[in-house]
Amino acid sequence: MLIKLLKYELKRLIINKFFLGLLIISAIYSYEVMTSDIILGVANTAPFSGWSYGEYFAKVLPILLVTLLFFISFLYSKQEKNVQDLTNATPIDQFKFQMLRFGTIIIGFVLISMIPILYSVWFYSVNFHFLSFGGLVMPAFITLVPSMLFVFGIGSLGGRYHQGLIFGLMVVVLLINYVPLPYEVDLFGGNFFEQYPMSLSVVEPAFLIPISVVIGKFIFGLTGLLMIILSATTKKR
Repeated sequence: MLIKLLKYELKRLIINKFFLGLLIISAIYSYEVMTSDIILGVANTAPFSGWSYGEYFAKVLPILLVTLLFFISFLYSKQEKNVQDLTNATPIDQFKFQMLRFGTIIIGFVLISMIPILYSVWFYSVNFHFLSFGGLVMPAFITLVPSMLFVFGIGSLGGRYHQGLIFGLMVVVLLINYVPLPYEVDLFGGNFFEQYPMSLSVVEPAFLIPISVVIGKFIFGLTGLLMIILSATTKKR
């Protein structure tokens, strides 16, 4: 039963013109960021360094997170409310069903995120003959995952109270990347990837994340995960 529901939810989320449009926007923006901000390297490091790659995702991340919030907003539309009224009348465990729908959204986010990832693989291999992508997994992971969980948590929890809160959060996501935050609370990491290597006074410093930044990312991710669980158990007002 749950497998059939998962396939149904994925089909509704992915097979539509809206999702295709988001894929195109993500591809265009990835191209713009890579060819304008990253191609010369960040903080005097190589374009394919962990610092430059982290900055690449920090700049692409607002578009990805706005996409994530669009997906979440679908759950709280009037049309979805009618669907929920039907599911509430069935013997389906509502917590499992909500988590299944959240899982569908995460799958959609992963698919959208593959666009900048695949483009960067193509760009680095073609322009720099760079194929050692193992060292770039960490900056990508620590940029994408905690931010996704935290924004997902706020969006899903806020959406249970009012759908408009999700659209307000989209504006915050687009603007916050321009605010110079301390490294520990720099959710996207743009300030960290751009400024921290300069403070090391080393030419082409090795990619290394301070423990305080790791703790900050862990707290963001854990808080987001708790909010996701809470939103799946709280009745909509």
